[in-house]
Amino acid sequence: MNNENMQGNCDLLTRQTSRLLTVGQADEAKESIQRALQLEPDNSDAHALLAIIAVVQNEKDQALNLATKAVTLDPNSAAAYLALSYTQQAHFEIAAALESVQKVITLDSQNVLAWARSAELQMSMGELDRALDAAQHAVNLNPNLAKTQTILGFAHLLQIDTQTAKTIFTQAIALDQADPMPRVGLGLALIREGELEAGRIELEIAASLDPANSLTRSYLGKAYFEEKRYSLAGTQFDLAKERDPKDPTPWFYDAIQKQTQNRPVEALQDI
Repeated sequence: MNNENMQGNCDLLTRQTSRLLTVGQADEAKESIQRALQLEPDNSDAHALLAIIAVVQNEKDQALNLATKAVTLDPNSAAAYLALSYTQQAHFEIAAALESVQKVITLDSQNVLAWARSAELQMSMGELDRALDAAQHAVNLNPNLAKTQTILGFAHLLQIDTQTAKTIFTQAIALDQADPMPRVGLGLALIREGELEAGRIELEIAASLDPANSLTRSYLGKAYFEEKRYSLAGTQFDLAKERDPKDPTPWFYDAIQKQTQNRPVEALQDI
């Protein structure tokens, strides 16, 4: 097989991997990208995708090594720097992750995902106005992506603009009804406005769409707690702890519930 055919087959496998990741088939994606690397061991995009898979599978150190290699193989690859940003975030290096995203924007100012990532990371750093600007820019570049709409919704939610947030989350749901995150956002916005039952229903839908998401389980448990449905709340907190043992959120919410139930020793242990 000549080099041109090998490159074409590698590119085809890389695109196939991206599609598999989009629908959550990480194991199948990993097999596909490993076949691509057999054809072209120094393919930067392939290493970047493998890094993303490693992040999804909670193999954080391996993910960082793969993303770093992707950048080394092609210092001008936007995909490599995006992968690096995800691995840095997984290591809680938020400022470094934002720098990597800004490098992507320097390389490709029209990269919608990079602007969306910038908004996400700025929100986590408390830069709410900058996050809102970045999220709006992402939506302006492509208003038909549920992800960009969802991030813009969260940016408004953090500004306590729940009415705008609800409208945007509803638009995101219409664009992709299988995406759990706009459901989470809509649920939180509704609860913030005092519509506890309606918000809890949206969180239940989100949990059904992504049963392995620890944070969604925590939020759903908190909604059940607010409804004084303590048994259901406890079940959700336990599920959240199982799905991500390093997430403090379910332990915190469970402690509040136990304190409310006059179980101070157990609450203190959770804290």
